[in-house]
Amino acid sequence: MKKYENFIRSCILLLAFTISPWCQAQVQQFSPSQLTDAVKDWLQTAWAVDELESEIHVTALDSRIGSKDCAHQPQISLPANANPRQTTVQISCSAPTSWQLFVPARLTEWLALVVSRQNIAPGTVITADMLEVQRRERRLVRGNIVQDIATVAGSRNKRSLSAGQILSLQDLCLVCRGDIVTIEISQGGLAVSATGVAQQDGTLGEVIQVRNQQSGRAISTEVTGVNQVKVRF
Repeated sequence: MKKYENFIRSCILLLAFTISPWCQAQVQQFSPSQLTDAVKDWLQTAWAVDELESEIHVTALDSRIGSKDCAHQPQISLPANANPRQTTVQISCSAPTSWQLFVPARLTEWLALVVSRQNIAPGTVITADMLEVQRRERRLVRGNIVQDIATVAGSRNKRSLSAGQILSLQDLCLVCRGDIVTIEISQGGLAVSATGVAQQDGTLGEVIQVRNQQSGRAISTEVTGVNQVKVRF
């Protein structure tokens, strides 16, 4: 009996020295689809993705690589100065054997913006039913876009618009030369309004000259909306 106990004790000591720490942990198998999903979940947090405004695309790992063993959760990392528009994610494990895989990924950012529903000839008074809101890739968008139909309903376009074209403030005059506009004057807590005649075209935020109908004096104003301006002091 004593001899048997010594034998068992010797085996335990031998195992303590020869078995790696990873053997003491439960080795898990991760399929290619599980690893792909893990990368996507990790990127959702790493890139702080808002699912309404962004979309992550991850190239699925080839099923032919088979499942991978790992004694812990695989490590996921991005290269330094990674560009979310197109990058490669590394997924790796150090035990029981060392392995690493690379997964192509990209981030698509979306913008909700106003587009034309139809062809619109220059000088047309734009109504809400001529427009609609669509999602477009942020990287393809240029200029001062319009994101709210109400902002530009009643304006006129300075150049032709085709169906599906993204509206830009540069394409529109919210105030056109000769329009009767409302002039807002606010200073020191006092606010009054007057009417005037626009002396030039202007879009949102632009400074234009307006002739006050009462005084006949030309004043410098900023366009704040369709046929709306405010006095710049």
